[in-house]
Amino acid sequence: MIKSVRYVLDENFNNLYRIYSIAKYDLLSEMRESNLGAFWNFAHPLIQILTYWFVFGLLFNRKGVDGFGYIEWMIAGMCVWFYINPCITKGCNAIYTRKNVVTKMKFPVSILPATVCLQELFNHVCILSIVFIVEIAKGARPCIYWLELLWYMPLAFIFATSLSMLTSVLNMLARDVRKMILACMRLLLYMTPILWSINRVAEWPVVTIIMKANPIYYIVCGYRDAFLYHRGLWPYRHQFIAYIVITLVLFVAGSCLMNRFKKMIIDLI
Repeated sequence: MIKSVRYVLDENFNNLYRIYSIAKYDLLSEMRESNLGAFWNFAHPLIQILTYWFVFGLLFNRKGVDGFGYIEWMIAGMCVWFYINPCITKGCNAIYTRKNVVTKMKFPVSILPATVCLQELFNHVCILSIVFIVEIAKGARPCIYWLELLWYMPLAFIFATSLSMLTSVLNMLARDVRKMILACMRLLLYMTPILWSINRVAEWPVVTIIMKANPIYYIVCGYRDAFLYHRGLWPYRHQFIAYIVITLVLFVAGSCLMNRFKKMIIDLI
């Protein structure tokens, strides 16, 4: 186990520039495929946000949560989902999409999930700019709590990379893994308290504990604290412990699989 973790860490840290280069190339390649380029990095999440706001904010008449307007409260959590979701769905296919490279040369396969998550980080910054604009338009002013994003963004990247490393290998062993993940992502969105407040399940303590143990919910809480609640890091210490345990398990499991099947990747392709 320790050998596998060391192998993955060494391969990733020794190829930091390669990870950056691949992520940059993929990002620019996507932009060149459309005439409007980077415009869609802003337009796509904005359209989705407006859709959810229309359905839940207007049709379901949700006025607000904890004294904040619903659109303001929702967008602070949805920006996390717009980062985690593509990282998971694209990350599980990270190795398979590079089969032409992996089969023709000696390539550090374990860095591929990180390249996907780094590429999506640029899109995440675009979404955050929308959140900043919404907050400033509502009268908010920059404050020290916004710096909490410098803590939660790397945690989101680490979680997404750890999960993608595990699922990318499993997807090589069975192609049904990606189909299962795509089918479960919609369920994960509604099961994670992003579009609704966790206070709605307060009468079910076991359900509440399970919801709070979700690493994605911890990151969502952090983003909402940075923009809205301004409570600091301490109130979410229990969620942080759950985040550490789950993310560590995912990373170790992914590292063990990556190390075990590294010489069989070509055969699996």
